[in-house]
Amino acid sequence: MIPQQTIVSWALQQQGNPYLWGGTGRPCSPGLRRELINQYPQQQQNITRHCPVLRGERSDCGSCPHRGKPCYDCAQLTRRALGMASISLPSGASSQWRASAWAYKGPLDEQAGNTLCLLFRQGSDAQRPMQHVGLSLGDGHTVDARGYARGVVVGQIRDYPWTHYAVPHALLDKQEELIRPGDRGEAVRHLQQLLMGAGFPLPRYGADGIFGQETLQALHAFMDSAGLPPADHASRTLLLKLQEAGRYRTKTLEQRVDALEEAVFPAGGAS
Repeated sequence: MIPQQTIVSWALQQQGNPYLWGGTGRPCSPGLRRELINQYPQQQQNITRHCPVLRGERSDCGSCPHRGKPCYDCAQLTRRALGMASISLPSGASSQWRASAWAYKGPLDEQAGNTLCLLFRQGSDAQRPMQHVGLSLGDGHTVDARGYARGVVVGQIRDYPWTHYAVPHALLDKQEELIRPGDRGEAVRHLQQLLMGAGFPLPRYGADGIFGQETLQALHAFMDSAGLPPADHASRTLLLKLQEAGRYRTKTLEQRVDALEEAVFPAGGAS
């Protein structure tokens, strides 16, 4: 099974497992919950409220639906999921966001739902900017440890207020057909046209369909301007970023022309 399939298959199998702050996949039990209360006392109320034994309503787990199931918090779930492909991540949503594992990360766009990647929801704490993290399965569906009341859920990316996403280096080559120096053909020509459309000229060779040094320099210039990690290839994600940059630049130019026309020919002032 290839890494993407391994990650997706494992993640889907976690549906219905309980959420527990600090949970790393150990089986749910009152003993584990007591241990985590000692470790995270600020979570005592939530941990206790969602366990009938700790609430004093039962003497044992009995028919509790969480009995013996692996427990996760949101970041430990994504950490374990990417670990299935030997991708190492720290604990915590914000720590994962700051990790060096990403080929690309940025605000949510249409590519996030089509790519196996991590999804993040931004918060207001500057020290811990990301409040929640989950997994995009690449087909519009998501898996995340949503909270005590819901546990691990499978949903759709549009049904939750995700704000950012991050694509791992280790999966990028396996998910996308990359355009590299030395390549020739229509894919390279399309890249060159997008670069020029985004304001990164190719004055010597233009869109000749050959990925040479001029194209590579323009690509690096775009990555630098967009705050993207430097790379000697173009991915599908990067092509989408170039398209966005080109649309914004065209719109801005059109707005300037409209403003100039309005200044020369005010509304109602031309005949």
